[in-house]
Amino acid sequence: MPRGLTVGRLFAAGFLAFCVLDAARPGLTAVPPPGAVRLIPVGRYDFEAPAVAERALRPEGLSGIVSLGGDRYLTISDEHACLHPLTIQVDSITGKIRAARLGEPIRLLDSLGAHLPDSAMGKDREALALDVTGQSVWIANERTGADLHRPSLERHLLSNGRMTELVRVDSHPVLRVFANIRVNLGFESLTRRPGGAEFWTANEGPLTVDGLPATNSAGAVVRLQELDDGMRPLAQYAYEIDQYAARISSPFFLARSDVSGLSELLELDDGRLLALERSFAGDSTGYANFRNRIYLVDVTEATDVSQGEFAAGLQGRAYTSARKDLLWELNSGFTNSNFEGMAFGERLANGDRLLILIADNDTGRNEALFTLRLVAPK
Repeated sequence: MPRGLTVGRLFAAGFLAFCVLDAARPGLTAVPPPGAVRLIPVGRYDFEAPAVAERALRPEGLSGIVSLGGDRYLTISDEHACLHPLTIQVDSITGKIRAARLGEPIRLLDSLGAHLPDSAMGKDREALALDVTGQSVWIANERTGADLHRPSLERHLLSNGRMTELVRVDSHPVLRVFANIRVNLGFESLTRRPGGAEFWTANEGPLTVDGLPATNSAGAVVRLQELDDGMRPLAQYAYEIDQYAARISSPFFLARSDVSGLSELLELDDGRLLALERSFAGDSTGYANFRNRIYLVDVTEATDVSQGEFAAGLQGRAYTSARKDLLWELNSGFTNSNFEGMAFGERLANGDRLLILIADNDTGRNEALFTLRLVAPK
């Protein structure tokens, strides 16, 4: 979640009265072409995290989620250096969540086995993907330690949280372009193909060499990065994120907090991607609004921008962006609806795949999930 956006703290300070003026509106499902992938919204589930005395172990700012199989999931906090097991019980017919419960946190350790520091200069961990063995988890970081200008990927053992590998963007020529991130707009997403070996990540907002951030009058471009099972780069594609409706004019204390970016990726069996875009900006009246969209993304005809002149930036150069088709949209006003993480759940009784979103609450104990049914051509 953007560091300047402290939704949990504003709620705690008593600003909730402003939020109720714009109640959460129902999800909108786009009309897809015949035979295409569809998303059917099931609904939201709110629950309370357990009280944890030690700040470093609190399940706050849960910005990534990955399935461990069955009803078991793992979440990552962008506030604290730990993983949080999460059990989600779902109705196998409807896909509706019946119960959700957080388990004992797993502290993250460095390569020597020492606790990673829990501080404001942490790594801003944003997304998770299991490695091919299922014994370790990869984490996408918006920064590398105190280095705000280089995102990274790191692998930790699930058994004890110990780091076994760190991939810096200055470790490979193709990845070096990501050293041009804007602060807090680095790697926000991470996914691995179900049963496969390749991974995908992307920067949340545009690199300084690729153009300006999205506004209410223009979108922006980020880079989808494909990697092999050793986190070596394979290809890179431009992806265009949406402009937002309007600048925030109300509540007054949120003016100039507008942001729009790519929050998460999830790879389908056929190699296409689901992309979760999230904006915090004004609605048509200028009132603060969380807007979430899920797109179906196909890079088949897109230009590989990992080589040659594209390494110096995309501005002024000709290329074909990835194709994207809107599947679902949710406008939630100024509520605890900053959905940033996305994971597959189990298949439902009719064969539909469950899709689970998790919200970054910034701070506090109030957590939110949202489920959808993924319907794919048979």
